[in-house]
Amino acid sequence: MEPLDETSLLLPEDNQLEHTVSALEHSYHEHNLSLPKIPILLSLWLGSFLSSIDGTIVANIMNGVAEEFQESDKKQWIATSYLLTNTAFQPLYGKLSDIAGRKFAVLTAHFFFGLGCLLTCFAKDVTQFSIARAICGIGGGGINAMSSITVSDICTTRERGIFQGYANIVFGSGQILGGPIGGIFLDSIGWRPLFAIQVPLIMVCSLLTYINVNIKLIHVPPYKERFTWKNLSRIDIFGSISLVITISGILFLTSTNLNKSVLLFITVASFIIFIWVETSYAKERIIPFELLKGAFGLSSIATVISSFVIFGDIFRSPIYLQLIQNISVTKTGLFLLFPSMATAVGSILTGHILRTTKLNIAHCASLINFWGMVMQFGGLIVEYLLIAHVNPSMATKDVVKSLISPSTVEFESAAYTWKVIFICASTCVAFGYSLLLVATLVSIVFTIDRSQQGTMTGIFYLWRSIGNVLGASLTLVVYENSLSKLLWNYMFNSDSTAYKFTKDQYEKMIKDSAVLRSSGFPSKVLKGLLNIYRNAFLISYVPNLVLAFAGIAILWCLVRLYDRVSKTTDEI
Repeated sequence: MEPLDETSLLLPEDNQLEHTVSALEHSYHEHNLSLPKIPILLSLWLGSFLSSIDGTIVANIMNGVAEEFQESDKKQWIATSYLLTNTAFQPLYGKLSDIAGRKFAVLTAHFFFGLGCLLTCFAKDVTQFSIARAICGIGGGGINAMSSITVSDICTTRERGIFQGYANIVFGSGQILGGPIGGIFLDSIGWRPLFAIQVPLIMVCSLLTYINVNIKLIHVPPYKERFTWKNLSRIDIFGSISLVITISGILFLTSTNLNKSVLLFITVASFIIFIWVETSYAKERIIPFELLKGAFGLSSIATVISSFVIFGDIFRSPIYLQLIQNISVTKTGLFLLFPSMATAVGSILTGHILRTTKLNIAHCASLINFWGMVMQFGGLIVEYLLIAHVNPSMATKDVVKSLISPSTVEFESAAYTWKVIFICASTCVAFGYSLLLVATLVSIVFTIDRSQQGTMTGIFYLWRSIGNVLGASLTLVVYENSLSKLLWNYMFNSDSTAYKFTKDQYEKMIKDSAVLRSSGFPSKVLKGLLNIYRNAFLISYVPNLVLAFAGIAILWCLVRLYDRVSKTTDEI
């Protein structure tokens, strides 16, 4: 018999410890599965519903709110502020829930969302409105992230897909209803009650969460250790802050008259700090760069582009319809119904195709991604051409006569033809986005090692969030900057009109777009001004079209990559 050394004595203890941990983990899992699902799901999904409906509400009422404050030139910050903080804080909630518990993370998200809604009610200008929306975004990102994480804790693997489907229906319903509800409120009792009513509802969510979300996790430290610096330092807060400053710097550089040199220095410095934090400092990083290679790297770029395109469209379309076509906010909300429905249908269809395909999952997903981007590009092209050939709402040209002459094809604003085409085009953009979104997520599950799936899924959502905030903000920034230059040239440097404009009229139109129709301009002058606004909208499509075309090229490379892999596999 060989003599025992000191390591031999540890082996039984290690095995016993491993067995104890395994038994405790199994006990906690059984406890979590036994929790009452309905009140937990109600607290989570009501929060998700409020978060989703809140987003499309703001997209539809944004122009009306900016006009009410007479600050139409700042409307991009209404959209950007929420998306910016949502982007920064969403990746942190998963880690927060791992070190402080699911209940604390969900309640934190509810607190910031409710506080943001409450402060929004008392906003007196666009700046205050945007700050309140930013606070709301801190919670909004957490609500969506924690809904998915917590549901995974309380259901089996087989049930997870079913509950995720239900969650998508809830979220999609909120997106569908947000636009019309926002329009009805704005046209009747105003926008402030829209946000006030969300406060008591989110408080109900918090109460249900506090009572029912009693999830036990073996990796969550004891309560006394949860809020120590050693534990909290696992959250990549410096990476998130530097990322937000970098994105904010880009937005300030393109949309304000602040000192460009200082802004450029801050932006570049914050980006360098972000890279350093992610590569050398953070214990558990937001973005592990070594994983962003090959197919997933290409998919990540395509995700940013696709999100850029859809959110640019979501926030641009209502402004065009309300401002150029003089369509009410309520009716504009109906235009948003169809893209939201297309997103839900596209998600279900993609899931069905990937579940029944005989192709390799990753190969099939790459094909779906490619055609999804093609659909987005095609939808943008149709929208661009349509806007270029639709007269403003005061036009009198007869639609039938105009269609007879192919060289001057134009539609009258009151006609239904262009509205149907516009809805089809915007629906195509949303449908393509949903194809790419679901296909990329499924490909992560089937092609990435299980130990890295959580990390890669988190990165995917981060890329999507970055695309969201850049798409909404830069699209509106390009529109606003183009409008300022085109309007100035038309009013003061053009011989096309004999009407004498004043600088006061120019400043009023830039700050309050409602002045355009309320200033009593002659019909000819009004039509000229509306055409200037329309041209600014057309210019705002350029970055979206360029990026969508680049996305097609990138995804074609991805398809070719999987084609080569499939041929190699078949030969073997």
